[in-house]
Amino acid sequence: MNQPRKIMVLGAGDLGRRVFHELAHSTGERHVQLVGRDEEVALRATNLTRFCAVQRGYAPTVSHALTDLTDVARTAERIAAFAPDVIFLAASYQSWWVISTLEASAFQRVYAANYGPWLPMHLVPVMKAMEAVKLSGTEAVVVNAAYPDAVHPALTAIGLSPHIGIGNVANNVPGITAAAADELGRSTADVEVRLVAHHYVSHRLSRHGNSGPAAMGLGIRVDGRDVTAELDTAALLRRLPAQYRRTGGLAGQTMTAASALSVLEPLADGRDAVVHAPGTDGALGGFPVAIESGKFRPLLPDGMTDEEAHAINVSGQAQDGIREIRADGTVVFEPASMAVMTEELGYDCAEMKLSEAEGRAREISERFAAYRARTTG
Repeated sequence: MNQPRKIMVLGAGDLGRRVFHELAHSTGERHVQLVGRDEEVALRATNLTRFCAVQRGYAPTVSHALTDLTDVARTAERIAAFAPDVIFLAASYQSWWVISTLEASAFQRVYAANYGPWLPMHLVPVMKAMEAVKLSGTEAVVVNAAYPDAVHPALTAIGLSPHIGIGNVANNVPGITAAAADELGRSTADVEVRLVAHHYVSHRLSRHGNSGPAAMGLGIRVDGRDVTAELDTAALLRRLPAQYRRTGGLAGQTMTAASALSVLEPLADGRDAVVHAPGTDGALGGFPVAIESGKFRPLLPDGMTDEEAHAINVSGQAQDGIREIRADGTVVFEPASMAVMTEELGYDCAEMKLSEAEGRAREISERFAAYRARTTG
């Protein structure tokens, strides 16, 4: 009898619980473990998932464990004890949707800074998790949800980048696929989209139907033939926030969970697949990826070179508020984006070494809490 594939979900927040829940609803031989900080939360989520699966006729193997990512040694012990084949990191000090819970005008002002200045909130927990991964001696494939477009190239400098990310570039691919399929009168199963885009572009597309001042690369294939030139792609993209608009915010994390599962399930089942993912093998930004025997290979739009794809993602990175990620992991922020953070939160950081990230994350957290209290009166 084959041993079940083991998947550890490290982080019991909203996204982690969603992904854990779906991974357990499978006929595949899997043991899925949810790891969080709070016993009550982790136990209830694990039991809920098990009971829902039983209700639908599945018999999953699920479990839970406790750790705090700030305790690297304890996290390493948890990883070594479980011996996972795949680890899904779903941990952040402040999820992307949190600022959307601000009063509307305050949200719009803070949102103008874009995502780059918030990098420490995502980088630090991933860095600690990866320190634990390294200490544990595991050979698991590590999949990360927290801003992989920038976290991964920064952590590559110290050999701590996860193998691949999820979300961001992937989240608009189904909408583009549906729009192209409807335009062509074909099934979505007949349409293959290849999108090269940074996190910034992902948010632009769903809200505005274009990439704004950032570059993006898009190829559309039908029956193995490139049909991009035969379509009005600009018109297709404009339909994303209109005819093809979808639920966003916290409720919309269903889409992010689906993007995560598109990567996790092939890895869990040991099968090949074509996906979209950010931060693959430490790369900047997002692009199509072929999963082949647990390894990753870029699968770019027809005629696009690796250099062109990188340049596209660099342009998106700048619009997201990051001017440069240096070879030593130092992050240089765009002054215009940081000026918004300074104006609204009183936070200012021109550049950040990796050794400074934890202190910066703490400062942002404190300043944001004060800002929330101030703007809600």
